[in-house]
Amino acid sequence: MGKVMGKANSESHSHTPFSQQHTIAELGESELIRRISHWLGDVAPGSPAGMGDDCAVVDLPHHDPQKKQQLLLTTDSLSYGQHFDDQVSPQDAGSKLVKRNLSDIAAMGGRPGQALLTLLCGGDVNIDWLQAFIAGIRESCTAHELPLVGGDISALADGQFSSVLSLTGYVAHPPLLRTGSQQGDSIYVTGTLGGSIHQKHYSFTPRLGEGQWLAQGGRCSASIDLTDGLAKDLRELIPTGCAAQLDLDRIPISGDAEQCAAASGRRALEHAFCDGEDYELLFTVKGTTDCATFEKSWQQHFPNTPLTRIGQLCLRAGEALYLDAQTKEALPWHKGFEHLRKK
Repeated sequence: MGKVMGKANSESHSHTPFSQQHTIAELGESELIRRISHWLGDVAPGSPAGMGDDCAVVDLPHHDPQKKQQLLLTTDSLSYGQHFDDQVSPQDAGSKLVKRNLSDIAAMGGRPGQALLTLLCGGDVNIDWLQAFIAGIRESCTAHELPLVGGDISALADGQFSSVLSLTGYVAHPPLLRTGSQQGDSIYVTGTLGGSIHQKHYSFTPRLGEGQWLAQGGRCSASIDLTDGLAKDLRELIPTGCAAQLDLDRIPISGDAEQCAAASGRRALEHAFCDGEDYELLFTVKGTTDCATFEKSWQQHFPNTPLTRIGQLCLRAGEALYLDAQTKEALPWHKGFEHLRKK
């Protein structure tokens, strides 16, 4: 999402990155890089496999020579005032940066490879705050066996902080793409939707295992991770000439979306469609698939990951891209968050 993301509750915790004392301006770039390497610990290998040279040298993992293994590349950013604010701890912010990228790898059915970190920050960033931010990165990298092998640091004006993580991934099976769905395919989503501003935008778990299982099974026809909201992201999966018939009673609305609705006066269903930053998998399953069998197999493999069939792709008869499956009327929600678009 593009708006400042906090906990949206009564807590008054402040985790500002900036201060007048003990700032990174006291260190200089070389010492800052040395400290970041130390803070990252085991997830930051030395040269040539990691930091210390112009490039990191990475061996491709061993794989079955009969299978074509493909490399995935993704990158994502995290900016103070845009993706987090003082209500989010630096550890949670650092962890979010890693997990945002991992969610992209999950949507392709891949497993993570190596990461590169870029920091763009003012000289008034507090050293202790930055150490805690790096600790959040380290914890997520450790949890997902993701080595951070290098990166860059660049200066900005005081009061600014941004970070960018670039990530590789690997797939030994055909990757899941946003294209490939057809009329008659079923539409599924994991987890629950809406209200991520309360906490989920930084406390989610990337659906890596689920994505890999979908890629291996051959029944998934298209996939995306939900970052900008169901209303915007679902469009990416719908082929030309088709529309999505959605069973509104089956949209998995989160408790946080209900809280947001109570505060905003809008329907919880609208929050589920439009809030964004759910980081769930949204995917289609081939129309030839027995849904009951597919869902039973999912439950056996991922008993702790809710899965909901929310609709089906049909021929598009008019202008509407989303239809109420019961009434066949057009749904009013068709926009999620979109970067750079003026309200």
